[in-house]
Amino acid sequence: MNRFVFVVLIFVLGGLFAGRVYSQTAEELNQQAVEQIASGKVNEGIEMLKKAIAMDSTFAVSYINLGFIYYSNNLLQQAASLYAKALQLEPENAQAHNNMGATLLAAGDLRRAIYEYKLAIQIRPDYAEAHNNLSFALNQAGAFDLALEEAEEALKLKPQSAGAYNNRGMAQGGKGEFAKAEADFKKALELSPQAVTVINNLGSLYRSQGKYDQSIQAHEKAIAIDTLNVESYNNLGLSVMNKGNTEDALKWFGKALAVAPNYAVAHNNISYAYYTMLNYSMAMQHAKAAERHGLKISEQYLEDLGKALDPEYLRARHILVKTRAEADAIISKLSEGAGFSNLAKEQSLDKNSASRGGDLGYFKKGDMSAEFEQAILNTPVGKLSAVLETKLGFHIFERLK
Repeated sequence: MNRFVFVVLIFVLGGLFAGRVYSQTAEELNQQAVEQIASGKVNEGIEMLKKAIAMDSTFAVSYINLGFIYYSNNLLQQAASLYAKALQLEPENAQAHNNMGATLLAAGDLRRAIYEYKLAIQIRPDYAEAHNNLSFALNQAGAFDLALEEAEEALKLKPQSAGAYNNRGMAQGGKGEFAKAEADFKKALELSPQAVTVINNLGSLYRSQGKYDQSIQAHEKAIAIDTLNVESYNNLGLSVMNKGNTEDALKWFGKALAVAPNYAVAHNNISYAYYTMLNYSMAMQHAKAAERHGLKISEQYLEDLGKALDPEYLRARHILVKTRAEADAIISKLSEGAGFSNLAKEQSLDKNSASRGGDLGYFKKGDMSAEFEQAILNTPVGKLSAVLETKLGFHIFERLK
């Protein structure tokens, strides 16, 4: 073989080799992208999926996989757009409907998320993940009976699903069947001991039953597993606040905001904590922050905050009992650290205000009887009044503003 032929042969072979790489199918690129992502090379995987889409814009799987990456990184609008494209190409693609449901749920569109999950199940009745996701969404909607049905269907299809036990536990808890809920959460943790979501759900279940120490332990365990999970800090703050330590609760809500400064739920809880501490200006700041970050705040609460910051308004709470001896006993308990709200609920004869922890709400001068108003005005904010005797009985006031 002379030199010229040899060079030409190399060129031709090289061209054939390059042509073989260039002619990779979208399916092959998609598979390589999945492998890259699985090995931690996410950016490389994203670029490969984009190439797969550029090579074959009709290959729905690439849109679904790229959408999932965007969804996982909270780029919800981009994810939804990709799933919509996949569904244009394959309207009966159950995975695309399921993933679209997850994206809509993360974006707060609960109604449409439920619709997409139902479509996925209609196409694939044996799709355990879709049944599970629908159960979770129905729990969020408060449809606990329906959520229970979907969780049980998921367990029939996948008996060792920790997620299905978790969702069934959420439904049981929502229905007030606490023992069953606790058993389901514990079963989920047997299957997945590090599942922070389940641990938090168990802690919240304990809190709903007034088992604050157990609740605190659960949320502390969740934080030890994942120090960046904002729900763990928020839940721990709620449990600590329910136990009566509002200042410590603020610390935990603050840690949630340190991880996610735009976490509206934590801003809302901080607002409420400051409100109970009579720091109304800080309560208003965080209520407004919660609204800026997408959480709808109760109009009544915002109205109350407005009155709290209006110097014309007063606010107080009281406990009414029959005898001076009872009043003196309550004063003693309060001085020892008992909660005014709890004592009002348990012992006050004024049932209207007792249900609100004795809170009389906001009022202006002249709205109350003269003797009530004078007792309140003579009391510094945050302090207890002297016992006031009226024809109704014996009153203890705490001035809140």
